[in-house]
Parts: sequence; C-alpha cells; structure tokens
Amino acid sequence: METLKEIIKGNRAKFSHAIAGVLYYVVETPKNKYQFAIDMNDRDDVGTTTFVDEYKAITLMRYIRKAMEKDNLIKVG
Repeated sequence: METLKEIIKGNRAKFSHAIAGVLYYVVETPKNKYQFAIDMNDRDDVGTTTFVDEYKAITLMRYIRKAMEKDNLIKVG
C-alpha cells in the first residue's frame, strides 16, 4: 500500500456511490486505485458539510487517513 502522501499528492478523489448514508470516493494514483468511505450519519464528524462529486484528494485527506488507520482503505482494481 502507498503512503498517505503518495495517495493524496496531485490526485483527485471522485464520488463513486452512496449506501445508507455512507458516501464512497475513489482516488486513483499512478500505481493503484483506492476506495474510502465518509459516514454522513456521523454528525459530529461531518456536521452540515456539503460533499460534491470530485475533490483534490488532499481536501479529503482526513477521511483517507481515518480509513488507513481503521484498515478500511480498500485497494480496488
């Protein structure tokens, strides 16, 4: 698995799908593709934030880091 810095540097996070209030984004690096979740049901974490379909990966770094720490960053493709 790549480091957090390698995943976010110069890459984009694109919305993939949503299930039961959880948003899934995908970040594609030159080496791999990773999927991570943002739980919209966790109001303490997301508050009233509006999420759009695409971000610079660094913008969602806190969620990517959380996924890595919880071993929930999924390597796809």
